[in-house]
Amino acid sequence: MTTHTTTAGRQPSETPTAVRGISALRHPVVSGGLIGVIGGTAFLFVGLLGVSSPTQGPLRGLAAALATFTLAVILFRRRVLPELRPPAPGAARVYGVAVVVMLLLMPVTRLVAQALHAPTAQSALVAAVVGAHFLPFARVFHAPVFWWIGGSMVALGLGGALLAVLGMHVAGPAGAAAAGAAMLVIVAVQAFRQHAPGTTAATEQSAA
Repeated sequence: MTTHTTTAGRQPSETPTAVRGISALRHPVVSGGLIGVIGGTAFLFVGLLGVSSPTQGPLRGLAAALATFTLAVILFRRRVLPELRPPAPGAARVYGVAVVVMLLLMPVTRLVAQALHAPTAQSALVAAVVGAHFLPFARVFHAPVFWWIGGSMVALGLGGALLAVLGMHVAGPAGAAAAGAAMLVIVAVQAFRQHAPGTTAATEQSAA
């Protein structure tokens, strides 16, 4: 995921140009949004694998619809893509450390789930770890949306893991699926908040 900014850098006389994301794939907001779609869809469908079979069909259909809708918004909605602010000093280091720590914690989630005698909690714990690694990006990339994505994934992941530990085994994968769905929804909402010319431009935007 990538960062956001406002359109304030434009001169008052300039008229912002609305474009479709598919024509600006290299813009970090668009490419980051596509990464968010991929990640959210992966968590959503992997999590649904742990849900009981009678409900898997309808849930997969809803999941596919949400992923398709989010992808369509990212690629085809006409909007003014924001000018990006430079990252804060040390942003690359923060990014690297966050990713490394996330990767190191992945196998730990399995050990924790086994120690708690709740193997289905692992997928939810993975979602929480991935969400946590987004949180530092909010400050260094000037992108508050990372608070929403990271915070929702941490909350849903830990909630699902806790319920799995308490004996509701389906809550683990369900928590992971919910975290993926939350990422997709937030990515779509952010794209809708990017305004077309002539609308109010208060555009704190992001990419996942």
